[in-house]
Amino acid sequence: MRDMIIVSDFDGTITKTDTLSKFLEDYADPKWLDIENDWREGKFGSQECLVKQFALVPNLTPELIDNFLDTMEIDEGFIPFALRAKKNGIPIVILSDGLDYFINKILEKNKIDFVNVITNHAYFGGKYNTDFIIEFPNDSKHCSNNAGTCKCKVVKNLKKRYKKVVYIGDGASDFCVSKEPDIVYAKSGLAEYCKRNNLKHIEFKNYSDIKL
Repeated sequence: MRDMIIVSDFDGTITKTDTLSKFLEDYADPKWLDIENDWREGKFGSQECLVKQFALVPNLTPELIDNFLDTMEIDEGFIPFALRAKKNGIPIVILSDGLDYFINKILEKNKIDFVNVITNHAYFGGKYNTDFIIEFPNDSKHCSNNAGTCKCKVVKNLKKRYKKVVYIGDGASDFCVSKEPDIVYAKSGLAEYCKRNNLKHIEFKNYSDIKL
């Protein structure tokens, strides 16, 4: 069993803004917010939410996404943090209920090629490579939230292989899994959730606050 692994959410945690929400805000029919509210109220899971929301983006192309992603910024403290972890032999996993199409391009832009990514899979396919297809290779039939990526399943599996699992997150997709790790660093909505539910956590503002 290895000593320690760091697991981090992506949107709003590593990125300064929630990438998917910002993209939908800029390009989707405003009805995407109704779908978002239904998801937050538990009417359906994130799988159905993502598919329905991206169906509301007209003329969706790789160029549109790439141009948008060029404007996205990451937490200035993340790269130094990740490099320290690498130097100390501590692996980092990005665990997201977002889309690898977005995450991988942002990582490439910032020359981050030494972290693993576990998330939903999105690509352009179909007869003319114009359909934006979203798949969910990391879901679970046992997931109480019907999430696209069941973070609880992933973290529980990591706990079998590592003595200590450190989790870093910020929002609703981190609520359920926050009960599983050995140490939780939380900000924004996740910090409020932990306070309301008396869950042990360490509050942070950016990755410069997190000490290995």
